[in-house]
Amino acid sequence: MRSNRYLIGRIQIELNMPDDMLSPQNLKKFLTNERETGAVIYTMEFSDDIQSIESMLRARKLEGSREVKRDNLHVFTTECGECRVINFHGAKMPYAVTCQKDEDHVQVWFDRGTEHMLIYDTVFLSALSLEKQMIRDAGLILHSAYMCREDQAILFSAPSETGKSTQADLWEKYRGTRTVNGDRSLLLRKEEGWYACGWPVCGSSEICYNESYPIRAVVMLKQAKENLAYRMKPVEAFRELMGQITINTWDIPFQMKVMDQLEILLREIPVYRLECNISEDAVKCLERAILQDKTGENII
Repeated sequence: MRSNRYLIGRIQIELNMPDDMLSPQNLKKFLTNERETGAVIYTMEFSDDIQSIESMLRARKLEGSREVKRDNLHVFTTECGECRVINFHGAKMPYAVTCQKDEDHVQVWFDRGTEHMLIYDTVFLSALSLEKQMIRDAGLILHSAYMCREDQAILFSAPSETGKSTQADLWEKYRGTRTVNGDRSLLLRKEEGWYACGWPVCGSSEICYNESYPIRAVVMLKQAKENLAYRMKPVEAFRELMGQITINTWDIPFQMKVMDQLEILLREIPVYRLECNISEDAVKCLERAILQDKTGENII
């Protein structure tokens, strides 16, 4: 067995796994030599009969407890805590089963037949349920292309296939910015304000750096023929951002924490709408909106 510690945001996680178990390259960017108390510890192993593991845990399911069923995820509760059964979309047999032993200890089993898939961020890290650990520290995981300009973060957020990476690429081409993560960012509020932090999952963008910068703006994208940018009203921004934050919808306390943090974010960070096409004019349009916003500082 080998043991490694990782620092994601302000949370340390410890992974104890077999020597032959693969892990994603991006996760290694978050390795730390520090050994703080209070780390979340995962014990990971392979199983040659993962359905038996699932059956064993289901036999311990608390009577009357709610079970959440989706195409690729089943969640139920035992006397120890939450259990998750994780499938690939459309697959009948799970590739991973997890059981929370207590608040800081999680057991994870991976099906031996999928060991070669563990190099992929989404496959490996889905079994860690990191959103549960981040919300304990009031951290929000936002579906966004995270770019840095002059040591400040601008986050493009929208549903998949809307053009987050495309807009980030335009800024890189025309304004010399740099993309820190092409698909996700971790939002944390520190004493000096809100920060975007690196996240070990980057989707198909393959752009992932472990870097943290103060947030200048969040930009909600919408495809359009003509470019238009304006600051969104908090109610509208709240609704759209909720749809792009990783949330355990079956966990009411989790949802309430997200909503509380999002309300604070909207009081302190400007959120813009950018209706845009694929052109330098889209970049100029957003620049003008930010410059004309008297409630914010210039980034130009």
